[in-house]
Amino acid sequence: MMTVIDGTLGITTAAATISGALSAATETFTATPAVTTAQSMVRLAGQNGHGSTNTAIARFAAAITNQGSDITYADSATLGASFTINTAGVYSMSWSAPSVAGTWLGITLNSASPASGVTSATSTELLALTYNTTAGGAPNVSWTGYLPAGSVLRAHDMGGAISGSPGTQLTIVRVA
Repeated sequence: MMTVIDGTLGITTAAATISGALSAATETFTATPAVTTAQSMVRLAGQNGHGSTNTAIARFAAAITNQGSDITYADSATLGASFTINTAGVYSMSWSAPSVAGTWLGITLNSASPASGVTSATSTELLALTYNTTAGGAPNVSWTGYLPAGSVLRAHDMGGAISGSPGTQLTIVRVA
C-alpha cells in the first residue's frame, strides 16, 4: 500500500517498508529481498571453429560457467553451439570475438539457415548484428529481451577465419 500525507511517502508491503519525505535525498529500506538461487547462466571462452554442417555457427573451447536449468547449452562438431531456452523469461546474451579480418557477428533466434552467413538471416531470426572494420579488433554484439520456452539462440557469424583468442567470450544469462 502506498500513501502520501503532508509530503511524506510511505510504502508498505509484506516484505518491506519504505518511508521518507518526498523531497529527501535518501530513502530508508527496512528489509532486503532474499535471493534464494543463482540465475541460470552460461559463460564460454575461446572460439574454436564452426560446426561442419552449420558452418556459420560458432563453437567454443571452454565452458567457464554452466549453471541453472533455464538454459541448455549444447556444443556439436556438426551443428556448432546452441542455447535452448527452457523457461520463458527475459534473457541477455553478449558475444565478443577478436577477428583476424573485418567480420560480422550476430545473435540469431531459431535460425533456419545456420550454414549461411549471419547477414543472410531474416529479420525475424536476427536479434543483433555488428561489424568490425579492423583486423585484430574485437567486435561485440549483445541483445536483451523476452524469450518463450523452446527458443534456440546461436552465435552466428560469416563462417570464416577466427582468431581463437582467449579474448573470445560469450555469456547468456536469465535476468528475469
